[in-house]
Amino acid sequence: MIKEISKKLTMKKTFFVTQLESFFNTISQEYQEIINEKEIENSILQERVNKLELDVKNLVEIRRKLEKSEQIHKKQIESMQAQTVTLRKSSNIIDQSIGLKNKIEAKDDTQELEKLKAKIKQLQGFISKGATAYSNNLANQKSEELIQEISQSLKK
Repeated sequence: MIKEISKKLTMKKTFFVTQLESFFNTISQEYQEIINEKEIENSILQERVNKLELDVKNLVEIRRKLEKSEQIHKKQIESMQAQTVTLRKSSNIIDQSIGLKNKIEAKDDTQELEKLKAKIKQLQGFISKGATAYSNNLANQKSEELIQEISQSLKK
């Protein structure tokens, strides 16, 4: 009788252990599937994060280039405005010089002639300054265009 009870207990124990192992294996398999899914989701999210970081980096670089280009254009505009003012002054002086020349031709006044000569020298100085500024601006523009072409060719 004890043998039978012992045998039954052993059988129940074996059955119980088998059921427990089966339950444990099922739960382990389910958790492993969930872990695998989460690892896949994490890798996909990491790829997205990497792509977004690259996009942000590219956008920052584009913004920096645009700001630099804007500064260059502002400097060019300021230079051209200064040249315009200089040329307007030169134009006014030329008009005055022509008027004085006409007066001198109409009159034979040596004092006015001296004034005209001084104005002409002043005009020549302004024209020379304006031409120098214009030449410098053209040289700057050509060098900037060359730099941009070199930059673009290096990018390619």
